[in-house]
Amino acid sequence: MGLSFGKLIVLALVVAVVWTVFRYARRVEATARALRRELERRRGGGQAPRSIAAEDLVKCSVCGAYVAGRAAQSCGRPDCPYGR
Repeated sequence: MGLSFGKLIVLALVVAVVWTVFRYARRVEATARALRRELERRRGGGQAPRSIAAEDLVKCSVCGAYVAGRAAQSCGRPDCPYGR
């Protein structure tokens, strides 16, 4: 009952098949976990949806730059309408 070349090849093939099946199973599990997280995120997950505050930009009549209407600051020019 010695170790022949044929037995070593069969053993290597069995190990390769088991390793491939193991990697495939891990990949399927990771994909399923990612899909569950995505479904939970889309359903809301019990958390209130975040709202993003947006503000319109206003064009400066002096320099032509677009600035936030409520938080506009002076550009440094003496005739800037946003000087405070």
